[in-house]
Amino acid sequence: MRAVDEDVAAATRLIESLAPGDGTVQFRTPLAVDECRWFVLAVETGVVSFRECPTECFRFKKWGASGPDHFDTPDGKPRHLFSKPGAPEAWLNREYVPHLAAYAYAILDRGYDGITSSFSRYRTFSRDLIAKRSGQSYETDAEFYDRDGRVHLQIEAKASPSQTAALAAAIERHGTLSGLPSAAAKEIEYVLDLAPRSLWVVGPGSIDPPTFVYRVEMNGPLDASFTRIADLPAPPGDP
Repeated sequence: MRAVDEDVAAATRLIESLAPGDGTVQFRTPLAVDECRWFVLAVETGVVSFRECPTECFRFKKWGASGPDHFDTPDGKPRHLFSKPGAPEAWLNREYVPHLAAYAYAILDRGYDGITSSFSRYRTFSRDLIAKRSGQSYETDAEFYDRDGRVHLQIEAKASPSQTAALAAAIERHGTLSGLPSAAAKEIEYVLDLAPRSLWVVGPGSIDPPTFVYRVEMNGPLDASFTRIADLPAPPGDP
């Protein structure tokens, strides 16, 4: 196994190599060892493939600048590790580092199937919920599906350890979606629409091992309960 400092150094070099233009990369939230290790493995194994922006890329059209940080979601939607290409400072979308790392960890270490998954998926709410209304758009970080199409594991990724711990603490303190403070409830209100079997709240330092994992149970149309479990659930098998 590589040394801790080598994991961080490798991820730093990789991220800096993907910055568009000549912008310098500022890591305002320091990189954690586990996100570094699995982010690099995501690239080395092809779970995610970065490339130069194609001419039809929305960011290229908006900014008139390309970059090597373009990648595609499983359903072919364009995403970027950085925003605002051409700026003196490369604007790292910090959440994508633990986001991609956790997604790769589920696939490479736990045997989840990337084919039956989504990443950075845009949806619209199918009905009125607590704060959200039918037709409002939202984005989920990652989903892995059962054979029947139900969300088996939902990943909610955060950019920093403090954001991750704050959401997890609120979930554990209150136990139900209806009991959460408004700000925390809005972050995961989509569980009422998607009814995932399990939710993994993840950020730097809580990927390997998975720290904040919850079994989700629906309590009627406008509430859900969360029970912390010790590890990620096994991938869905044959019915």
